[in-house]
Amino acid sequence: MVAAVTGAAMSPSGLEFLPQGHWVYNSVLQAAFHLDGATANIDAQAQVPGEAGSQVVQGDSSGFVVGRSRITEFGKSTLSVEATSTPPSAEVPYPLEIPGGPYLVYRDVGQIVRLGDPGATIAAGGPLGDPVATADGTLWLFRTTAGLLCSLPRGADRITSCPVAVPQRHTGALTMVRDKPRFVDTTDGTLHAVGAEGLGGAVPLGVATSPQSRPAANDVAGKVAIFDRATHQLHLVDPGTPAAKPVTVPLPAGDYDGPASTGSAVAMVNRGNGTVVTFDATGKQTDAKPIPRDSGGEPRLTRGADSRLYVEGGQGTHVLVVDHDGKVSDVPVAPAEGKPGEQPGTPPGDRPGPPVEQQATDPRPPDGRRNPANPVPAGTTGQDPKPPQKPKPQPQGPAIPAAPPGAPPAVSAAPGNGSVTVSWGAAPDNRAPVTAYHVSWTSSGGSGSTTVGGDSRRTTLTGLTNGTRYTVTVAATNKAGTGPGASAAPVTPAAAASAPAVTVTHSGGTATVRWNQPDLGGGTLQHYLVSGTGAAEQKVTGTSTTFSGLTAGKTYTYTVRAVTSAGGQTLTGAAGSKSITLPARSITISRGRDTTSDNCHAPNCAFVNVSMKGFAPNTTYKLRLSSDDNPDVNNNESATTGPDGSAQYNELNYDVPGNSVWVSVSTPEGTVTSNKIRWE
Repeated sequence: MVAAVTGAAMSPSGLEFLPQGHWVYNSVLQAAFHLDGATANIDAQAQVPGEAGSQVVQGDSSGFVVGRSRITEFGKSTLSVEATSTPPSAEVPYPLEIPGGPYLVYRDVGQIVRLGDPGATIAAGGPLGDPVATADGTLWLFRTTAGLLCSLPRGADRITSCPVAVPQRHTGALTMVRDKPRFVDTTDGTLHAVGAEGLGGAVPLGVATSPQSRPAANDVAGKVAIFDRATHQLHLVDPGTPAAKPVTVPLPAGDYDGPASTGSAVAMVNRGNGTVVTFDATGKQTDAKPIPRDSGGEPRLTRGADSRLYVEGGQGTHVLVVDHDGKVSDVPVAPAEGKPGEQPGTPPGDRPGPPVEQQATDPRPPDGRRNPANPVPAGTTGQDPKPPQKPKPQPQGPAIPAAPPGAPPAVSAAPGNGSVTVSWGAAPDNRAPVTAYHVSWTSSGGSGSTTVGGDSRRTTLTGLTNGTRYTVTVAATNKAGTGPGASAAPVTPAAAASAPAVTVTHSGGTATVRWNQPDLGGGTLQHYLVSGTGAAEQKVTGTSTTFSGLTAGKTYTYTVRAVTSAGGQTLTGAAGSKSITLPARSITISRGRDTTSDNCHAPNCAFVNVSMKGFAPNTTYKLRLSSDDNPDVNNNESATTGPDGSAQYNELNYDVPGNSVWVSVSTPEGTVTSNKIRWE
C-alpha cells in the first residue's frame, strides 16, 4: 500500500507506519513466511537458513530469524539474507516489536539486544522479568534480584535510570494500563503506578495472588489480566476508581503460556492439551481452538506489532491467529499456490515448465451461444479449434550420476544427565539412498562419534560430562560418499541438583528454615524453591528463610529444591524436607497454699498456682487473673518461660468464695486461657 500525506496544513511530526502482520519461521522448509493477520493469508516468503524453534521479529525494513546460536537478518523488500550475528545467550529471548526496535530481552542473563538502527547489546545488571513497552518505544524492565524497575528510552545504548525500588522480599511483574507502566505486587495483591518519581500508591487488586501469578503485558479494555499458576485462575481486575468487581475465570489444570492481550481480548495457551482459549474483558469465553501438533517443540504465544496474537509451534508449520476480538484462525505455513504445474514449496529454479498440451479456450459459454465478451477472432470460423500436435519425443541425455547427500536439515540437540539427544531431518539423497548418518561431537575435553542407520532421525549420546559444553554435528552418507555436516546449537549436559539437607527451628509462631547448597549436577544455581504447609512457595537466593503465622499444636513440613541452569535449560532438583510439630500452648491453674495480705484476707485467701506449657522459650508473658465479677482482678504479674517454653508462677492470690477464677495470657498468635476453678 502506498500512502500519500499532503494538504495545505503542515505535515504531522513523528509520522510512523508500524510493521503489520507477523513473520513465522518454518524450519522444515527453511524459510520465513509473512502472515497478514487481518486476512490470515501468507503473502511473502524468504529462504533463510535457521534452527528448529527459531522465531522471527521484524523492524521497519528487515526481519530477523532468531535461534539459539545465530540471528540471521533478511531484507523485507529483497527477501534475501543480508547479515548474521551471534546472540549473547542460548536462551530463548522475549521479543518486542515496538518503535525503535525490534528488541530481544534475554531475561536469565540480563541482556537486551536492539536489532533496529542503531543496533546495540545492553547489559541490564542482572536477571530480568518480562519487559513491557510504551507506545513511544520506551522499555520498562524489572531487575528481579535487585528489586528495581528500570527504563530504557528509545535509541538509548545503556540503562541510566532505575527510579523505582520494589519493597524487599516482594514478588511481582510489570504490565501496561492505558499505555502507562504499572507494577503488580503479588506479595500483597496490589497495583502501583510506575514513573520517574518512584512507585505510586497501592491499589488493592481485590483478588488473592501468589508468587506464581503473572499479568499480561498489556491491559484488556483497561483491565489487568492476571493468571495464577498456583490456582489455575485467570483474574480480570479493574484498576479504576471506582473499580468494578474483579472477574475470576477458573481454568482446567494444565501447563499454560500467557496471558497475552490484544487490547480487547485475552488469550491463554494450554500446552498440556494443545489448545488456545480466548476471553473478552468480562471473562466470557470468546473462542477455543486446538493447536495443530508440531514436533518441533512447545507452542509459543507472541504479540505482533499489529496487536494481534500469534500461536506457533517449534517447527512453524502452523500458526493460530488471535484477532482483536478474540476470534482464532488456523493458518498453515506454506508457500502460496504458484503457476500451473508448480507444486507448493517447490523452489523457483526447480519448477517444471508449462505442460506440453495446453487446453484450447472455447470462446463460447457452456450453453453453446456466442459470448459477446469473447468474439470470434478474425480469420476463424468459430468452430472448435483442433487440439495442438504433440511434439516428437526428444532424445534423453545421459543420466546424472549420484552425488553425496546434502546436509541434514533441522539438526537439534537436547541435553540430559550426562547425555545429549540429537534429532535431525532427512538429508537430500542426491539420487542415491542415504545409508548412514555420522553423529560427531566436540568439547573442550575431547571429541567422539557414532554411526546410525540411514532411516534414523534421532540418537542419544551417553557418557558425556555434566557441565561441559558440546557441539554436535550430523552428516549423511550414500554410495557416492559423505556429504556436508550440519551442527546443532551447543548444549551442556547437566543433572538436576541433589536434595539439600534441611533444618527447621521455631520461636512462637515463626519457623526458620535453613539448608545447605547441594550437589548442583554441573549446573549453575539460579535460586531455591521453598514451600511449607499452608504457605505460598518462596523463591530464595540464599540458604535460609522464615515462615510466620504458625499455630501451636500443628505439624508443619518444609521442602527445599534447588533450581539450576545449564546450556539454556532449567532444572529443578530433588526435594529436601523437614517437619516440626509446635507444642500446644496450655495454662493450668489450681488453688495453692493459704496466705493473707492487705487486700486478701484469711481464711478465704490463698495463692493461685499457674502452670504454662508450649509457649515461646525464654519469653516474659503478662498474666491476667479474672473472676466472674471482675475481669481484671490482677493484671500486674508476669511469668518468664524457660528454654522449653514452660513456666510456673505461684504469686497470684484470691479470696472471694463462690466465684469462678481463671488466668489468661495474650500472645501474638492470640489469647490463651486456663481452666476455671470455683473458689470455696
